[in-house]
Amino acid sequence: MQDSAVATATSKIVRVGVLSGISKLDPREAVDNISGMVLGQIFEAPYAIAAGETQVHPQLFEPLRAEGRLQFSAGIVPGVRFSDGTPLTADLAVRSLRGAKVLLNKATIEVRGERVWFTLAAPNPRFDLTLTQGNTAIVLDRGTQLLGTGAFMFEHRPNLRVLQTATSIRLIRNPHHAGKSSVDEIDFRVCPADDDGTPRSLVNALRHGEVDLTTALTMADVSGNQIAGIAPSLQPGNSTGILFFNCERRILASAQVRRGIALALDLHDLTSRSFDKNPAAFLAPNLLPPMMGRVTGVPATDRDEARRILDASGAKPGRLTLLVPWAPRPYMPKPLPLAIGVLKQLAEIGIAVELRETKSSEEFFGDLVRGNYDLALAGWIADTPDPADFFEALLWSKMCEGDNHSNHSRWKNAAMDAALARFREDPSEEHKREIHRMVREEAPLVPLIYGQAVVVHSRKMRNVTVSATGVLTLSGVTIG
Repeated sequence: MQDSAVATATSKIVRVGVLSGISKLDPREAVDNISGMVLGQIFEAPYAIAAGETQVHPQLFEPLRAEGRLQFSAGIVPGVRFSDGTPLTADLAVRSLRGAKVLLNKATIEVRGERVWFTLAAPNPRFDLTLTQGNTAIVLDRGTQLLGTGAFMFEHRPNLRVLQTATSIRLIRNPHHAGKSSVDEIDFRVCPADDDGTPRSLVNALRHGEVDLTTALTMADVSGNQIAGIAPSLQPGNSTGILFFNCERRILASAQVRRGIALALDLHDLTSRSFDKNPAAFLAPNLLPPMMGRVTGVPATDRDEARRILDASGAKPGRLTLLVPWAPRPYMPKPLPLAIGVLKQLAEIGIAVELRETKSSEEFFGDLVRGNYDLALAGWIADTPDPADFFEALLWSKMCEGDNHSNHSRWKNAAMDAALARFREDPSEEHKREIHRMVREEAPLVPLIYGQAVVVHSRKMRNVTVSATGVLTLSGVTIG
């Protein structure tokens, strides 16, 4: 007992503050950023992007080798083991990648000798970026347990139902991890936000030294609460908060109706409900987040013209449902005030809005997958630095098929699919403008706000690094 107590007292533990529990145990199915952050410490993708870089480097696979216009192959990095000591092989890697939903529409995967082979459905010269996503992490399925190759593992055999409501999620070091780690344990502390999105509990935990690090606060939260002993770091915004129209619903099938509703929205007002200070800096003129380049211009608001368009359509909806996230998201720090703003603005053009407030990530994402909404407040966090990946996730017809629902507009448009293919092969400004034009004219969704990416940590912590897409790797953190 005494030796155990001494070991605990001397262990280097990082306590990370989050706003909710996790929703998945399999990184290939994780769709929310908190699940991605936790599981990202346990499971590793074939490749990674280091902080401050946009080029990939090998992690589990050797460098990707082009085998033709639509084929790539890669060998396995020697010495990689899962947390039970099982060596990673090409066979295990292929078995795992075939379960990655993000790859279903993009590539077929097979083993040839000791190499993993990918045959793409369409040309993608930066396919290596796809294999940096957390949803392509390599998983060893042991029936009742999923094992990873990352620096950490769950302290106990995980139970999803328990972890969804837990106040703490504890990770310990993976004894078979090939790399070094200066951290012994990670403790994710769940500090739920208030109903209006205010992260009061998290702020108090940070102020009292109960949390060492968090990515769930804005700069306004930090400056407004005057928390001593912390070091905030502002990263380029990598997410966009969006109002999605469910285009499968008959009342929203018309682009004319969607354009009319979009024209009634005052983005200045909506952004001010999310950010108290300098809201104009977070207003989204288009879909791509700031890390992919800033643009100027402000979407117009004209409610008289909106009424005229809707009346001329002959299909103006009288009532719509609006799906609201269960907790603050990186792209939407105050979901309920934002939803109330949309409700009030559409009321001014004669459309009543019923808010569907969800109580958990499972309920929210379940409704998104089932299409159980007319309108939905959601968004997207960049998986890679490539704008083509961001566009395709939200606008490609194939992304509203099967279980891989990131096209929450449920919008299938052959002209957009063709435009996305042109941009993939030639990512010119002309082709990018074409996509933005079609989004404005067809209005399957309305970009609202850009998320703010802030890492706040105790001053005693060093080497806190964040990749270009906001991935936080905690194994390299040092504690002074």
